[in-house]
Amino acid sequence: MGVSDESAILSKWLVREEDRICKGQSVFSLETDKATFQYEAESDGFLVRILTGEGEEATVGSPVGIISDTEEFEESELEALLNELNRTAEKQQSPANEESDCSQKDKTDPVSEHVFTPNTQNAGLKVSPRARKTANGLGVNLNSVHTGSGPEGRILERDVLSAVQNEAGLESRGIYSGRPLTTADRVRMRQTCTEGTGQTGFVSRMFDARKLLMICTPQNRLTPGAAVCCELARLLVKTPELNARRHGDKNYEYNTVHLRLNVETRSGTLKPVIRCAETYTATELAVLMRNAAERCRCFSSKPQEFQEGTFSVADLSGYGVDSFTPELTPPELCALGIGAVTIHTRIDEQGSIEAYPAIRLTLVYDRAGADALSAARFLNGLALRLEQGGTTQYNK
Repeated sequence: MGVSDESAILSKWLVREEDRICKGQSVFSLETDKATFQYEAESDGFLVRILTGEGEEATVGSPVGIISDTEEFEESELEALLNELNRTAEKQQSPANEESDCSQKDKTDPVSEHVFTPNTQNAGLKVSPRARKTANGLGVNLNSVHTGSGPEGRILERDVLSAVQNEAGLESRGIYSGRPLTTADRVRMRQTCTEGTGQTGFVSRMFDARKLLMICTPQNRLTPGAAVCCELARLLVKTPELNARRHGDKNYEYNTVHLRLNVETRSGTLKPVIRCAETYTATELAVLMRNAAERCRCFSSKPQEFQEGTFSVADLSGYGVDSFTPELTPPELCALGIGAVTIHTRIDEQGSIEAYPAIRLTLVYDRAGADALSAARFLNGLALRLEQGGTTQYNK
């Protein structure tokens, strides 16, 4: 569900005990603070025991049910498995293990979640299902994970992520650099922890939207928000210090833009991610954004659609809001708010009063990982590119 998620609410079981389950069938629905989605069975089998009831919270990596390969199974085998799970839970709840888990978690560094060739080795290791799935998705050889932090040396997902971070070739996974925080960054971080000091800052800028609106026609169904997002993504590639995520004492800068959207649904706001947004034209990006929003409203999105954004965008132009402060989604460093088109006036070169359509952009930034000057330069550069009609070339 994402590196930052620690637990989820199992909202509803879609099957009952003793039911036959087919691979790809929806088994239960999950709710986190970011999304609601359904878990699909990874193999065929029979649900023989439900361990987590509806409405209960389950931590990441904990079992919620047991599936048997066959309809007939030995009761003694099931009881032995339940006893083993109970012993594992008791060990994990002990103070010593809690301290170890915290220290290991603090050491975990983020990685991009691009898909790689599945790893078919490591069959004989003690590995949690979640860790094995993560290793297969990232192309990690579990033999390179020297120690597991779970009970009896069991390899957990956080161990896989730590091993990936220690490997070479992070650029191929989308990470440009793991830049240590500078002295100025550390000073800002200390300031954000002092009483009465905000953890985020913002800058705001209005731009002339005449050229931008010229390319937004009913034929191409291109909205001003999508056109802004296209130009934003292309500028972020050249500004990796803001296209980043902060973990601990490092900023992880990305060479590709995973654009996080804000979509309103009947159950609240969901935040799907458009991966590699800079590779699409404005028209293509508009289609992807519409499709992602529709899947969210129908609750048919996949868990991976909400993972690891590098920059957030909130477009409230459809609500007639011309100015607002967008919500930051940690550990991302920045979020951009796009307001509605409004009419403003100014004095032109001849001294006459000129009316023009304008859109206000508001950039929120994490003060521990970015500063006001960098945010202002970036926002000013984005506004100037939009005023010059830079997005037009991306639709050809």
